[in-house]
Amino acid sequence: MRSRAEAAPSWLYVAGLASLRPECTLEGDEAHYLARVVRARAGEVVHATDGAGLVVTFEVLESRPQVRLRQVSSRVQPLTRELHLAIGAPEGERIDWLVEKAAELGATRMTPIDGERAAWSQWRHPRLERLAIAGLRQSLSAHRLRLDAPTALTDWLAALPPEGERLEASPDGLSAGTHHSPAAGVCRIVVGPSSGFSPDERKRLSQAQFIPIAFATGRLRTETAGVAAGAWWASGDPSLR
Repeated sequence: MRSRAEAAPSWLYVAGLASLRPECTLEGDEAHYLARVVRARAGEVVHATDGAGLVVTFEVLESRPQVRLRQVSSRVQPLTRELHLAIGAPEGERIDWLVEKAAELGATRMTPIDGERAAWSQWRHPRLERLAIAGLRQSLSAHRLRLDAPTALTDWLAALPPEGERLEASPDGLSAGTHHSPAAGVCRIVVGPSSGFSPDERKRLSQAQFIPIAFATGRLRTETAGVAAGAWWASGDPSLR
């Protein structure tokens, strides 16, 4: 039997998980992942989530030529903390790395922001969805990172609900070390594009009650600031204290 260190994470994303029968045949990308990447064998136990909190434990009945599973147990993992990242356009294709790492850190939503100085041109939704699923598998999370379509900063601000904490990643802000990550509820963090927010945009953020927070001692690239913000938020999980 292989050790956990030798095997890929046996954590599957199945959108229609709740509708599967107690004994079922798995198809598509997740069947390929289980059979070819995880290389699961008959008798082994694997887990699947619908990305919305449902987690089902399965016993593998057969992995080749088809993947057949038997349900062993199920549970629902409640979502008590949420991180919504609003991200300006970084340079090149660095968003790929950011999406995967944000998913691993447990971010629940990401909105690409079009601003005065930079607009999105590299938001390739199907590829980024696959990276979000890869991050879910790696982190063994029950909740999937939701990816929005690009939107203007003014429109995003106008649509925000009143509840939740509002932060702006800024090298001129308060030190993240003196501002504790919320243990519950929604935390929204906005990160500027590679060229930064314009003075007018920063004024709009201030009027919308966004608090500037520095996640490092120096100025970070957009994708680095996004990951630093995600790590700061993840550190506030009560289960880590």
